[in-house]
Amino acid sequence: MVKANKKVLLLDMDDVTVEQSLTWIQRIHEKTGVLYDRENWTEWDLSKILPPELCQLIFEEINKEPKFFYNLPAKEGAIEGIKILKDYYDIVFVSASEYYAFIDKYNWIEENLPFLPKPNLILTHRKDLVIGDVLVDDGPHNLVKSPAKKKIVFDKPWNRKITQFQRVKNWGELLKTLLSEPSV
Repeated sequence: MVKANKKVLLLDMDDVTVEQSLTWIQRIHEKTGVLYDRENWTEWDLSKILPPELCQLIFEEINKEPKFFYNLPAKEGAIEGIKILKDYYDIVFVSASEYYAFIDKYNWIEENLPFLPKPNLILTHRKDLVIGDVLVDDGPHNLVKSPAKKKIVFDKPWNRKITQFQRVKNWGELLKTLLSEPSV
């Protein structure tokens, strides 16, 4: 059943739809031999907890590898969940990436989610300017500043200090939450 007049669902990509931080950890390990534990990454701003040379490795080298963002694996249950949610929500991906990631992310959506009518992708560092009914994000600052009517925090070590929003730990919980909305 496809619902008419759907609510707008704003979905973050990195660490909500795709596995970015775990991929960073894997790539850091490959390049340095050091294996980090994501559970210790308790700040969204990695420059507050990681040495400058590691931040430089992530943001100036790993992120800029050809097709880095295109090759990120989907989070478990994300593709299947989005396939269900498309019947109830107008899905718009909102990502705070640099310009060089846009084509990779656009192509990722087109390749992995061909059932969507079009790859709606907004690349911005000002998610607070994007209007939608529901925002699902892992970035605490994005959730706090968003004008979305409902905000759902996708659980990560760096957002566990915020408690004012509904929290989901995985795509199964997210699907259950979004499908139990009154107007869905």
